[in-house]
Amino acid sequence: MSYRVTQEDILSLRADAAAASVTLSLELSETPVCRAIGEAGGDELRAAIRRRRLIPVGSTAEVEPCALPFAHFFAVSAPVWLTGKANELLMLHRCYDSLFTLSEASGCHTLAMPFLSAGAYRFPLEEAVKIAFAEAGRRALEVIFVADTPELYALSQKPYRKPRIVSYIGWYRDHALFELDNGLYARVDIRPEITDVTLIPYFEACYRTGNNPAQLPLPEEEIARLRQIYEEIDW
Repeated sequence: MSYRVTQEDILSLRADAAAASVTLSLELSETPVCRAIGEAGGDELRAAIRRRRLIPVGSTAEVEPCALPFAHFFAVSAPVWLTGKANELLMLHRCYDSLFTLSEASGCHTLAMPFLSAGAYRFPLEEAVKIAFAEAGRRALEVIFVADTPELYALSQKPYRKPRIVSYIGWYRDHALFELDNGLYARVDIRPEITDVTLIPYFEACYRTGNNPAQLPLPEEEIARLRQIYEEIDW
């Protein structure tokens, strides 16, 4: 297990390989680190990426590094945060798993890269950093994360803190909604046979008890049970 975070220019780092996010149209992402890689690799690198034809979200492809100062270069199709309901957290885990597996299979010992899905991809920054560290911590590969912004760097230096529940909002159909102290919301499945928590970035009015006259309030003991599920699950 070895990883660190820096704000240095990614092109100045001594590493066997570098990685960057690409869009579904196979263009390098519009983040500072990815732009620096694109400028250094030029048209030759962009053409090499386009020759891959398709890189599905959650997967990685090795690309000819062209003019980059690395022996290997990996293009990663990272998820964009949409609603929080499209398995974005799981897809980001899969991104790192595919990248690190391919890097190790290619004989790499060190890998320089940005935090995937952070910034332009609208992912909650705390979750993006947590997932990056969790996946890197399971590998023998040395990973150097290059923070795109001072905010992201400062966040990466703090111990991860699971968001706390601020208040219970209401329930609708199979889910209860809780407001969290980081600006997000947690949907908790109310079905006894299912234990599931999903982060979402918005508040839907349908969750307010009373919007539907036929919807009875949840008993206090049931709300307490759902709070406990949130506390026990680590996504």
